[in-house]
Amino acid sequence: MIITGKNSIYLKIFFIFILLILPFSVSNFSDDVTAQKITSDLAFYEINTCSISLFEFLAENPNVIYQDHYKIKFNDYSSARCFGQITGIDQIGYVFYISIGTNIFFNLAIQSSVWLLIISIIPKNKNIELKTKSFISILATALLLCIGIYAEQRFYTSKFYLLDLTYYKTYFYIFCYFFAIAFVFKIVFESRQNNIVYLLPFLYLTMGLYTGYNLYFLSIIFLVNGIEEVISNKKYFKYLGYLNFLVFFWCFNAIGKGFYLNPDKVRGLVSSDYNFLSVFYWSYFFIFITLGIKKLVSSQRKKFDILKFKDNFLITGILIVLFGYLSSSMPAVNFFTTYFFGLTKPGTTNQNLFEINFWGERVAWRGLFPSAETIGEFFGLSILIFVLYCFKEKKYKLTDVFMFFLSLVGLYASDNKAATFAVLFCIVLKINKNLKVHLLLKISMFLFSIGVLIYFIRFENILFSLDFSSKNMLNLANAYSLDYNISSSLNFLTNLNENSIVTFFILAIGQFAFLINRSELWGIFIARYNPNFFEFLFGTGPFALSDHYGDIDIISKRLSTGTDLGFLLPHSSVLLVFLFFGIFGFLFFIFYYLKKLFFVKQLNYDNFLVILFIFLNILKSDSILYFPTLLLYGTLYYSIVKKK
Repeated sequence: MIITGKNSIYLKIFFIFILLILPFSVSNFSDDVTAQKITSDLAFYEINTCSISLFEFLAENPNVIYQDHYKIKFNDYSSARCFGQITGIDQIGYVFYISIGTNIFFNLAIQSSVWLLIISIIPKNKNIELKTKSFISILATALLLCIGIYAEQRFYTSKFYLLDLTYYKTYFYIFCYFFAIAFVFKIVFESRQNNIVYLLPFLYLTMGLYTGYNLYFLSIIFLVNGIEEVISNKKYFKYLGYLNFLVFFWCFNAIGKGFYLNPDKVRGLVSSDYNFLSVFYWSYFFIFITLGIKKLVSSQRKKFDILKFKDNFLITGILIVLFGYLSSSMPAVNFFTTYFFGLTKPGTTNQNLFEINFWGERVAWRGLFPSAETIGEFFGLSILIFVLYCFKEKKYKLTDVFMFFLSLVGLYASDNKAATFAVLFCIVLKINKNLKVHLLLKISMFLFSIGVLIYFIRFENILFSLDFSSKNMLNLANAYSLDYNISSSLNFLTNLNENSIVTFFILAIGQFAFLINRSELWGIFIARYNPNFFEFLFGTGPFALSDHYGDIDIISKRLSTGTDLGFLLPHSSVLLVFLFFGIFGFLFFIFYYLKKLFFVKQLNYDNFLVILFIFLNILKSDSILYFPTLLLYGTLYYSIVKKK
């Protein structure tokens, strides 16, 4: 039988369907143990663990699929025999928590197979032949990932079932898995690379995080390609030699500290441990990922067109709203989307997209994405690209209007005021640039934009005295600090001369933070930021948050509500750049970005508006800590600024 292209796609879809169903259906049907109706008497499921598959359980208890007082959770620390089966059920109040066994090696095999089959459906654009440098890159990638697991043993100890991470034999198994995945991925991805760029928006739906790992699936291929770029290009090899000195200082600075952080919803792009090897791993991870992204877009940048993203942005927006709502209302959908979409955090359980809380404030809806703020940026970018497309083509389809409307709904539900204002501001700039409108209308549009900004800021916040609003960030930093454990940055800022230029600069940032509702979060950042001189100049290394959260103790309760502070991110990608790369990295990033922004403005106004929108949003969001955003923004930025 000859398998044609169309038959091949059907066959791949069939195997994907099998992989979605089979792992959670396998059970020992030869015994006498069968699923029973779930009640408050859970003795049966306490005795018969690892004997009933998830689908067998759901067949007997179909109400678990859609009733929201059931929660289906992963149990990563399970044997291979228990994979996909009930490992326990607990009841807390009226809520039942159903634990499903998963195994960290099975997760690698199953999730990789599903994602590789999906990618293989994309048409090929070329045939490839793996060369020696490709094999070296694959070997180096597998080795680097093993170093990452060894460096973060405290995170992985509770994931690897009965495997001792202090034995080298364990890493041989891990190495073989990663080598096989990287090898197949290189073949599948490389032959479709040019057709993949415009599909990047779909990553906001299928993030691709391995369950139980601090690793994204797509990281593997970008590591391979990044290492291959270094091997192939003497210029990069030379630059890497210079960067080795900086990496050495980052690693040396981490010796003896050993801070630990549970990465929570930012798993995959945050170090859980702060030690010599973890800083080594994440530093080269960042370098090679950056070069891998460059390789992805370098062959496309001459013919790159931002407006070609339009359809995929709009389609992804529909799927995010659809699956987000289904996931919030159906526990089974929540479980399967978390596993097979590779989410860093289970989808929201909030079924009301437009909920108002007790204080009359909007509750941000995030759908499947772990951050409502970042998914709001996605919807805002979708809207902006669609509007730019309409300006250029002067036409649109009815289906586009429907999808555009759902993107508006998604943006409104996310309650991301910064993204809403940024997209409105960019559209006003586009109208002003392209249309010959009366001066009075231009003034009216800009006044309307300012009115929207004041509405988002809230008029009463503007009425506060400048002395109060500009110092509010520092006052909150002092309020969250403990007298016996004050950070070096807060000490420095508190003792500054009131007439110094640094004081003026900090007060200006404080005023800006107050207006965009970041005084508390940036105040907490200052209360925690405790750098030595080297860390202030060069940072602590890429994705190294554990030092920031472990070095200084602060008050553990929110001052305003008395609730647990929890794992609050700084909510500014620019602040994260400052933390990771120090003042030199921060100044370089700002100077280079703004320089390229004005350069692009002279070449292509649509592209200028897109990277302006990105810049306005990363000022107050943690977007770079999510791989879909880091990859998309990096691809858009690099493609735009290098396009002649």
